[in-house]
Amino acid sequence: MALRLIEVITPVEKKEMIEALRKETSVIDAWQEERTRSRYSFKILLQAEDSEKMIDKISRLFKKGETFRLIVQDVEATLPLVETPPAQIMPVKKHIGRLSVSREELYNQVVSMAQFNYVYVLMVALAAVIASFGFIEDKWVVIIGSMVVAPLIAPNIALSLGVVLGDMELGKMGLWAMGGGVLIALFLALAIGLVYPFELTSQSLQGSLVFNYPDLIVALASGVAGVLAFTTGTAFALIGVMVSISLLPPLVTAGLVLGKGEFLLFGDAMMLFFANFVALNLSGVVTFRFQGVRPKNWWEAKKAKKYRTQAIIAWIFMLLVLIVSIYVKHRYA
Repeated sequence: MALRLIEVITPVEKKEMIEALRKETSVIDAWQEERTRSRYSFKILLQAEDSEKMIDKISRLFKKGETFRLIVQDVEATLPLVETPPAQIMPVKKHIGRLSVSREELYNQVVSMAQFNYVYVLMVALAAVIASFGFIEDKWVVIIGSMVVAPLIAPNIALSLGVVLGDMELGKMGLWAMGGGVLIALFLALAIGLVYPFELTSQSLQGSLVFNYPDLIVALASGVAGVLAFTTGTAFALIGVMVSISLLPPLVTAGLVLGKGEFLLFGDAMMLFFANFVALNLSGVVTFRFQGVRPKNWWEAKKAKKYRTQAIIAWIFMLLVLIVSIYVKHRYA
């Protein structure tokens, strides 16, 4: 059972209002600490999936401009052990689609991973170099290692989350990081393709030039898995998701074959990358919505619904174009 500890540091005048939250059924335990004569701290222990509702309730107690601080901490362990009440085990339907992390936790996690900084640039560059020589030497183990290193999934998650929340700044951050990562990987692979002597005969390289319907299915499923890994707090699952989502291999393949002057093969590799990109973002938006991710306020929700609808229509249209492209290519190849 994932637990969260919510701490509210607030003026003493709000003490009674905050303490009233102790009566909420989702609260496992609660206690208070007096910090100064004018401020005090109230701590609430509860299940992770209940944290978002509690955060929203606390936020509504304060008007804009009022001073308070809310801190959410992940609880690794607590004694005595917290048992799940039978009432929470039985109604399965009520738990379907519920987040295991709050909206605020999810937002901060995605933002921290999708920033276009020197660490991100270095990780993409290293992953591109590793993948390039993995393809040249035809070593899938090396290629898989590069996929784990590459941080390309986070910008896509940021883009999907930005659409669902109606937060265009977050969406732009995701696009900026993704675009920068694509250019870095392409440029380095192109440079290696131009200066390093090798033949385009490795099986791994040829495999990244093949684009079929199963690739779309895998990309859609991987997108769902990626979002679930973020929204349920199971970060370890991201390693498998990074491997299953083939964003880096087709990019590196495109750069390598372009360096050898193979423009048609470059198009094939980029089509595979674009298919994975579209499928990942479509499944990301849908899964976030299914998980109950939504803006805090109703006016933000109205704007987010508009962006979400437009994004889903655009992604589905591009997906249909890719499906037709696969059919035409196989029909007339």
